[in-house]
Amino acid sequence: MEYQIRPCEDSNADYIWEMGFQDVQTEENAREERFVFKVVDERGAIFGGCVLDIDETKTAEFDRLWVDECYRRRGLGSALIRAAERKAREMGCRMIVNAYTFDFQLARELFERYGYQHIGTVKDWPKGHECYTLVKDLNRVEEIRVSAARFDLAPFEIEPGNEEDGEMIAERLEAFNRTYAPRSHGYLDMNKVVTDDTGRLIAGCIVGVSGWDTLHIDVFWVDESFRACGVDSYLLGEIEREAKAKGAYFSSTAGIDVQAAFFKRHGYTVSAVLEGPQKWYMMHKHL
Repeated sequence: MEYQIRPCEDSNADYIWEMGFQDVQTEENAREERFVFKVVDERGAIFGGCVLDIDETKTAEFDRLWVDECYRRRGLGSALIRAAERKAREMGCRMIVNAYTFDFQLARELFERYGYQHIGTVKDWPKGHECYTLVKDLNRVEEIRVSAARFDLAPFEIEPGNEEDGEMIAERLEAFNRTYAPRSHGYLDMNKVVTDDTGRLIAGCIVGVSGWDTLHIDVFWVDESFRACGVDSYLLGEIEREAKAKGAYFSSTAGIDVQAAFFKRHGYTVSAVLEGPQKWYMMHKHL
């Protein structure tokens, strides 16, 4: 049987996302949600904020946390962490994760003061730096209260933000990150689908190369009946080759047990494991 790999059209992207997460255990009636928190001055200008994502498994994640350099070391970061944790508990989350804290941000110590545990380090990503994964069990109420009381230093008002505020916070954090780890280009979309000789869609992936020369594999799916035929290895090999041709030196992905087993066979290393009803593995590979 012959297979054809080609760019993924927008009409197929939603289907690939759905199939790629079909084995993930989700909470009943849960849906992805995003919350923005901001701190503003008397003119309404934002000088700090964070973005909190909550997925269908009721896991919360810090997508962004930023404080203007002129306002650091005044307790703003602490106040934003507390606001995000309160919302996460309100939404019934059992865990909150910060998967992308970099050594140049000097944020790891702050999160660890609030009871976050360091569970994994990726070296040389971005180049010349390290990335940390930190996680906190939100069910440990007594420890949370003691920690919050000890570090309750911020007399700042935290306000809910909107999508536009979240984009601004992301832009400001990105500008800070670029001063330590410049991006070499914009995000390069590489989404792919695989069809058999009848034209039937049998595999697909949502992937791309970031400006830090990283292949990000967000979704990777192959129809179960075609995995024994090597379609999964074929697709992964093709996207890795294309990514390297675009300058990627590093690849990252995440998944549950069955997905982790596949990527391990192809040279990926587990950098962190998120414990829960269903383990979630964060993986990487130097290309």
